[in-house]
Order: sequence, then structure tokens, then C-alpha cells
Amino acid sequence: MVDLTTYEKINEDIKFTEEETVELLKLSEKEILVLILSELKKISENTDKK
Repeated sequence: MVDLTTYEKINEDIKFTEEETVELLKLSEKEILVLILSELKKISENTDKK
């Protein structure tokens, strides 16, 4: 079973400035997916180290 507190922490960490939001809205779907996968990989690596 997945620890839901992990998702709560991730949600708290996701905060964007107005400028960042504008830049994100300019990205294509593929670019967004790459960003998401990259962040998930980092999170997984950090979780594995603990």
C-alpha cells in the first residue's frame, strides 16, 4: 500500500510563482510529461535513500 503522507508532502512542496505558472502554461504536453517524470524520479531516488 502506498503511504499517502508522501503525496501530502509532495503537494505541499508544489508551489509556483506567477512567472513560473506562465512559463509552465507555455509548455507542450510532452514537455510537461518529461518534467513530471523527472520530478518523480528525483522523489523516488530521495525516498530510496531514506
